[in-house]
Formats: sequence, structure tokens, C-alpha cells
Amino acid sequence: MVESTALAVTPLSGSEIGVFYGTAFALIALLLINYDAQILIREKKRVPAGFLARYFFYGICFATAATVSLEFFLGSFLGVMNLKIAAIAFGRWLCET
Repeated sequence: MVESTALAVTPLSGSEIGVFYGTAFALIALLLINYDAQILIREKKRVPAGFLARYFFYGICFATAATVSLEFFLGSFLGVMNLKIAAIAFGRWLCET
């Protein structure tokens, strides 16, 4: 939300919608990580298929965003990185409690 508000007042039109687009892809990829972890726990297999599928999924996100506009692409990149930045910034703090 903060990114979208900050990008709304800049001359990068369309980038705030790209943040939501990228965040949606990041949330779906997070669910795929959870699914892969459950399979790993149940079946004890280490197959990189889920890993490759997530990167292919991110590739689809960036390829479709690049066809819209450069501003939308930059916004979607920020949206994808949004969860990673939040995990780095608050992950350790949340685990200590």
C-alpha cells in the first residue's frame, strides 16, 4: 500500500497498478512454496520441479507486465519484491517473540 501511494504521486502512471499485479503473483508463489514444503515433508523427495515452476511463474509475471508498459513492469517488480523485503525487514523480529 505504501508503495502504491508513493508511486501514485510520481509521473510513473500505471506503476501503482503494477504493484498490485506483482503482489498478487508473489502471494500465489508463496502458496506454491507452502505446497512444495508440504510435499517435501510428506514424501521426503527433493525435486526442483516446484522451484522451477515458481521461476517460470515469475517469468510469466514479468513478461506480461513488460508488454503493458515500462512503468507497469517496474511496479510489478516492486510488488514481487514486496514480500521479500517484508520478510527481511520483519522476519527476525517476528520470530523472536
